[in-house]
Amino acid sequence: MPEKRHVVSIIVEDIENAFHPVSELLHSYAAHILLRVGYPMRDLGVSVIFLIMELSTAEMGAFSGQLGQISSVKVKASTLKIELGDKS
Repeated sequence: MPEKRHVVSIIVEDIENAFHPVSELLHSYAAHILLRVGYPMRDLGVSVIFLIMELSTAEMGAFSGQLGQISSVKVKASTLKIELGDKS
């Protein structure tokens, strides 16, 4: 399957309990992450993470599905409509 670029927004509502599982999952997909920006909103007790990733659509579905299974984590992913050239 061809790889596409995706924008992923992650909201972690319970930082204390969800930080470790989210961190582990992001680490396992590190090779596919092109950009990662984290914004801790300490006054609201949440953290927001923005990612740009390069994965096939099926892999993106698996990744966002795994994130969505973590309690107190919300995820939204959208595929960028950009044609990627040959990387060889």
